[in-house]
Amino acid sequence: MNIQSETRKNMDKRQQILEATADLIAEQGLHSCPMAMVAKHACCGAGTIYRYFETKEELVQQLFLHLTEVMASHCMAGYDESACIKKRFYSFWGNFYRYMHEHPRDRALMEQLSASPAISELQREKALEPMNKALIRLLAEGKSQMLIKDLPNEIITTMTFGSLTMMAKKQQLSPQMFPQAVKAEDLLNLCWDAIKA
Repeated sequence: MNIQSETRKNMDKRQQILEATADLIAEQGLHSCPMAMVAKHACCGAGTIYRYFETKEELVQQLFLHLTEVMASHCMAGYDESACIKKRFYSFWGNFYRYMHEHPRDRALMEQLSASPAISELQREKALEPMNKALIRLLAEGKSQMLIKDLPNEIITTMTFGSLTMMAKKQQLSPQMFPQAVKAEDLLNLCWDAIKA
């Protein structure tokens, strides 16, 4: 029995199913993961899955919710609302980058699930709401203090989160492209320079 299977046995069944689904979607894509395969990977019967999730769509939605909760808790770790705008930016975006870099499965999963029609715009907004509240407040304060460019939040977040996500992805999939270690601080400096007023 491998370490992953052993770890999964120590989780509660619902968590086992979510983890198995996460592994399979990240490896094979959402449409290549029938419930029978999820059950086998989760070391349970297919009927067990339906005790926790009525449909595959509900399973995917709950996985997305779980994933965003974990990501939000990483982004908010050590985040100090009373710190200056730049420090808050480096804390929030730095935590985001480190999470994407250190959790390749979750990065791949977030990429797939964010684009999936199984997750509605309303569900996406609701799942990301705790993280977005802090983010919107940070950007609003930064703009009002004329420290951050007065651009729509969507442009700022796409530029920054998109760049950091792509860097994490490239380092994971094509490490040979980066013969020298990539410093998170350098990436954050580039993102800050792109959005500062």
